[in-house]
This record gives sequence, structure tokens and C-alpha cells, in this order.
Amino acid sequence: MSAVTGVSRLVAALVAALVAVLATAACDGASAPVSAPTTGAATSSAASTAPTASAGPIYRAQDLELCKRTDLRPLADLSLTVALTDPKPPLGQPGAACLFEMRTKDGHQANLRVEASTPASEQEARLLYRATAQVTVMTPAGVVTGVGDEAEAFTRRSEPGFKYAEYMVRARTGNLVVKVWLAVGGASYAATETLASKALTVLKATQAAVPTV
Repeated sequence: MSAVTGVSRLVAALVAALVAVLATAACDGASAPVSAPTTGAATSSAASTAPTASAGPIYRAQDLELCKRTDLRPLADLSLTVALTDPKPPLGQPGAACLFEMRTKDGHQANLRVEASTPASEQEARLLYRATAQVTVMTPAGVVTGVGDEAEAFTRRSEPGFKYAEYMVRARTGNLVVKVWLAVGGASYAATETLASKALTVLKATQAAVPTV
């Protein structure tokens, strides 16, 4: 192997590694209760220049106003009050998102973040979907069935001065990746089953709201 070839391959490997890091930056939502997980860029140069054709529909979430469209009624029995909404979209990805910063009845912090990312191709969506598991500090909770081509969940419990329970579920259907992160604080941990059922309800509603092109 020539020195030039070796350097070229090294540069290509470094670029690929950087893309993977950017694809997953800050996607765990667990390092601090006040911060919501976000999704980074998950686009490789090969995927950008030669998108893989998808047999299914192509989704487009860029114009979706999730702060307005997200139905919070599934969270009603948690007695949460919305203090702030942030419509900042997924980092480095076409799509839409909303962070709901909330308070429980007894004044503890609670958060809901909903993301719908629609990369240009199904191949890029697969990269984005897989990237989350590579960097999150949350604990894998298993595969979730019936909500897409592939889906899985993650959980975490911490004590930042109170009991803080988190549940995140993400699902991919074609070029659409939807992620829902629900975290609730309290004197005791919210049951994982409770958070899971509510997050899944929000996820399914978000999937149904994303239009095709």
C-alpha cells in the first residue's frame, strides 16, 4: 500500500467517525434534568450524493408544528402543568420537534420532547436511528413492536435532588424517525410502565401526523 493511499484511507475513516459523532450528539436526555435530548446530523457523504430509493412513502416533517399539534391529554393523570415550550428542530436534520418543560403538582420538574426527523432517504434514516443507541447513557429497555419498521426503548433513573424517571422510545418507518422522551420528577420514581404507555401514545400520534410527499 502506498503512503498516499494509506493517508487517504485514514482521512476517510476519520470523516466517517466524525459523521457518526455528529449524528448522535446530545441524544440521551439524562445528563441533567433541565436538558432535553436532541438529535444530531446523521448524513454520510455517500448517502447525500446517492440516496437509496425507498419502496414506501417519503415523509416530510419540516412544516409540522409539534408544539401545537402534540396532544398532551395522555399525560393528564400525571397532573403536569406546561411552563415553557421550545420548538427548536432536531439538530442537523430536516424535521420538527418540541420540548415541553413542565411541573408536577408538587412542584417537581417534568419534561416531554417530541421529535420527527425526515432525512432525504431511508438509508440516512437508518443511520440516524442506529446512532442513538451508540451514545445514549440511558439503559436499553428492549425492542418495541407494532410502531414502525424498527423501534426500541430506553430508560434511566437518577436522583438530582429528587427521584427522576426517564423513558425514551424511538421508531423508524421508511425515512421517518420519531423519538419521544418523557421524564418526570417526584418524591418517588414514576413507574416505567406508566411512562412507557404515555410515550408510546404520543409517538403513534406523531407518526400519524407526519405527511408524505
